[in-house]
Amino acid sequence: MASAYRELLSRLEATSTYEGFVATLVDIRDSMLFYDRDLMLAGYAGTLEGLIVSTLAAACLEGDAAAEDAFASVREVVDEFPHRLADPSAPADVQAVAEVFLRVGCWMLRERVSAYLLAFSRYLHGDYDMESSVDQLVAAGHGLMDRDPQAALDRVGEAGALMLRGRTLRPRWADLVDGRLQLWVTGLRYMVAHLASTVPSFPWAPIEEERRRSPPVRAVVDLDAFRRRRSVLRDAWQPPTACPTDPVDALVERIFDGPGTLDPPTLASLERMSEQVLPLLAVTVRARHLLDGPGARPVAVAGAIRALAHLRRHEVVARLVELATDPVVPGMVAGEARAALERMGHLAIDAVREYVQRAPSLSAGSALVELLVRMPRSDQTFHALVELFQRLRWDDEGKLEVAAALADYGDRRAVAVLRQALEDPRLPSDRARRTLQSAVRRLTAAGRGQRTPRRGRLAR
Repeated sequence: MASAYRELLSRLEATSTYEGFVATLVDIRDSMLFYDRDLMLAGYAGTLEGLIVSTLAAACLEGDAAAEDAFASVREVVDEFPHRLADPSAPADVQAVAEVFLRVGCWMLRERVSAYLLAFSRYLHGDYDMESSVDQLVAAGHGLMDRDPQAALDRVGEAGALMLRGRTLRPRWADLVDGRLQLWVTGLRYMVAHLASTVPSFPWAPIEEERRRSPPVRAVVDLDAFRRRRSVLRDAWQPPTACPTDPVDALVERIFDGPGTLDPPTLASLERMSEQVLPLLAVTVRARHLLDGPGARPVAVAGAIRALAHLRRHEVVARLVELATDPVVPGMVAGEARAALERMGHLAIDAVREYVQRAPSLSAGSALVELLVRMPRSDQTFHALVELFQRLRWDDEGKLEVAAALADYGDRRAVAVLRQALEDPRLPSDRARRTLQSAVRRLTAAGRGQRTPRRGRLAR
């Protein structure tokens, strides 16, 4: 029997040429009641992805050498798309459609193929841990995207290898992540859906066992079979519309309905399933696109913050500080983040101090000052206020507010700090001097047990 993967690879190479591009689009167009260019290009991309996934699967089952050859060949085909689709003699309309695919669809396909290759490679070499959580791997990838995209892809690749072994990737991840990570995640879901519809033995056992139990793979050479599977791609992208049956999905859905839904039974479920829901909740509070834009879900973010505060999870404290102090964050989310940090108490103060050390300036009425004053009384909180006061320049609007906050906080150790500031020759105005003197008087009077009126915005 001829090599199945080589036959599939030859079909992939033919479909990725200019002639294959035109023939596939014409076939898709003829099957449509209404012409739509974007849908035709999506169908073409789906045809390519079906061939790619089938080629990689057949090569892995055939042997290590075949798999490595297929990996390199598929990458070469995808990287050479601009040359493969180029034909200066082509009609202008065809050239225009090809340019649209190269500008939009091609880079998306390249990203998804990167996830396919890594998933199959990790499966081939047994480079995965069946005890690992797919949710935790995707969450780890999300945390790495900004500083090390390749490491993020590596985590997603391990998740893909686990999916080849039958583990499930929750559809909700497609909403919680964006950009390249979203392309990788949706690609893996398509990969599994395609193999489930084409490979009888799927999901697979470990590679050596799978090779023994699987019959020789027969290549599907009729491209119509791939084109008819475009619905698989469409279905794989859609999140479930009915009520989720998985208890973790059901709990996350309830949390995403907002902080008001976290009643005692929900909180009890949250405590029981804390480790399972943590990756999804942590990514929710870190996802910037959920705060602004067409896909924004501030209510879901606020619900996730309330749930994490109940669990007192230190992993997200630094992000909560950012949400609590960023003026562009929706008020509901910022308020929930501040309340969460207050409830978490001493778990949060180190993250607040680190944020203070990074803050280059402070606007008047800053939420950071309000947050510090509301934190539990401790040496750490006091030192955070002092560090913030000393870090700010006199031309910073918030410096005098921090001085008033030190008086509100009531620790007499601040007297020495404020008196030293009064001796600063750079003191900008009489107003600044009066503010510092008032703060010193209040602290001194409080130390003698006298009752003094509490002044300032924070005291009212």
